[in-house]
Amino acid sequence: MSGFSQLMGKERRSICNGISTCPSIRMAYRLLFDDNPAEAKIRFQNILEDDKNNSDALAGLAICLAEETGRFVSSTKLAMMAVRTAPRSPAGYYALAYIHLLGSKIEPGFRYLMKAQRLAPEDPRVALGLAQFEQEKPPVISDLPREHLLNKALGKSRWLLRRSLGKVMTAAS
Repeated sequence: MSGFSQLMGKERRSICNGISTCPSIRMAYRLLFDDNPAEAKIRFQNILEDDKNNSDALAGLAICLAEETGRFVSSTKLAMMAVRTAPRSPAGYYALAYIHLLGSKIEPGFRYLMKAQRLAPEDPRVALGLAQFEQEKPPVISDLPREHLLNKALGKSRWLLRRSLGKVMTAAS
């Protein structure tokens, strides 16, 4: 079962419908979210045959590659190509975030996720990425379970601190 299926449960359809892109891209993401990365990969490749600079398709293909084969270096290169193609689109940054989180590179994954969120705060893929981040990040106190009250409280304060520091850094640049 993919990371998507574990995170989304029955909300898959609403997430796919909330992605603001063409129907063929939404359908490919729906296949990816429904635990069918091989078919999604074919759909993304077909879209790229028609338009090789489609950043959404490049990003989706990068996620498929990471999900299906675990080839994170190749996936990252594809996602970076999506970012270069459309730097103002959240798709490439979201793909980079997901690939890094999947590969247990939590800090860079979080940074890419925050970049995608700044570009498109309403994109449902960002909410999905945040849920993935919450699952992947280590608890504040590693000797206690993640669900322990102390870990939850300290995790929330760590999130608030990160968020306010991010706002200060954004305002400074």
